[in-house]
Amino acid sequence: MKYKVIFDTNSIRNAESVDKFLGGRSELDRFLKVSEIIIPDIVIEEIKNQKRKHLVSKKNSFLLNPFHLLRKINEEETKSFDIEKWIADLVDEETIPYTMVCLNKGNVLDDIKKMCLANLPPFEENCDKGFKDTYIYFTILEYLENNNDENVFIVTNDDRLRMAFDNNARVTVVKNFDEFEDYIDSYFREEYFINRLKEEISENITSDSIEEIWLNINENWIIKILCDDKNYFVEVDFSTREMIGSTDFDISALIRDLINSGSFTSTHSIVTSLGEYIQYFSNQEIIDLIGASTRNSQIYSISKDEDVKNFFTSLFKSKSQIITDADVIWRFKQVFKQE
Repeated sequence: MKYKVIFDTNSIRNAESVDKFLGGRSELDRFLKVSEIIIPDIVIEEIKNQKRKHLVSKKNSFLLNPFHLLRKINEEETKSFDIEKWIADLVDEETIPYTMVCLNKGNVLDDIKKMCLANLPPFEENCDKGFKDTYIYFTILEYLENNNDENVFIVTNDDRLRMAFDNNARVTVVKNFDEFEDYIDSYFREEYFINRLKEEISENITSDSIEEIWLNINENWIIKILCDDKNYFVEVDFSTREMIGSTDFDISALIRDLINSGSFTSTHSIVTSLGEYIQYFSNQEIIDLIGASTRNSQIYSISKDEDVKNFFTSLFKSKSQIITDADVIWRFKQVFKQE
């Protein structure tokens, strides 16, 4: 089961964009790999309002711009542009899946009043600012009440909202995906899990032996361990956190060989060998391989061969969100005929 992650406005605001509703899209893409995105209704309404204010301001500026007259643009068409419909269409066309949650309880007003008068978080110290965050606070409490078996993460940069959940064991507040991932990774460095690694891999493993932890193409955890002068790679089921596979094979050396492959025969051979270990590839190794597939003629020239095409397209489809080089993405899609 995926993690439940609730977002505050400051992490997904998107006032200036006219073609996407939600902001923070690169972060949201990372969270989507491992979690269900949940957004309080007041956050949705605030994003709408931010866009509304921005578009009204730009519309008024546009009407005052002399180029409106010089280009003979119909002023009435500009005035009649339906901003509300535009925003509604952005909401309907949003491609990032999320669940909206609402505050339905009508008996929290007295609690909000008491918190405001006492300047309790999420309200600011020594002032009554903080109604929106307090509304979010009670929305999350209601969600937890309706979902007794769930714990949640909250993504926010607001310290007062963070403080409001300090004593709630079911809520973990993080600023971004990196902080979220660090929190998740900490489990694998605890004594209980280290003892399991000692039993399954090597009795010499300590928490300091763990070099890296990442999510693989199957959305399971990979733990890279340096011990006994070897690199061990351990795959752990995302949900159960049970070990489901391991290897000490030198994957990196074979990946370097593929990146620098000098013949079609070599490319086919290495692709076949690496196919057994594809679940252990790191994000950087996948990025390097995707780049090499567009630069090395001994790879892209046989990109239609089934084994080569399946190998590289499976990597690209599972990890496309981590590839930031637009030129590499464009070339890859041309070489491997991806939509």
